[in-house]
Amino acid sequence: MPSQEEKQRRKAIQNELRQNANTEKLAALPMHKETLQSFFDHLDQQLSEHGCDDTLRFAQEYAASHNLAFEPIKQWLGDFGGYCDCEALANVEQEYEGLLP
Repeated sequence: MPSQEEKQRRKAIQNELRQNANTEKLAALPMHKETLQSFFDHLDQQLSEHGCDDTLRFAQEYAASHNLAFEPIKQWLGDFGGYCDCEALANVEQEYEGLLP
């Protein structure tokens, strides 16, 4: 059985790894962190009104209306399994949930 000191050391390592992973996720964002919640809110609203058509049209709309380049957003969403608007909301938002303001 590990000592209390060893348990604390392991917990510190886990916290550092988690923090490093979060820092990397934030660095990979194709938009400002403060914009991210607005992006997901837009997807949520549009999907509840219109449903998903298996494209990223609402993500592309958001990018255009906020003067953001769409291709980096599309790549970033795809990296987390967001190949259409509903997958972007389900998969990518979940990935960033604890990091949003």
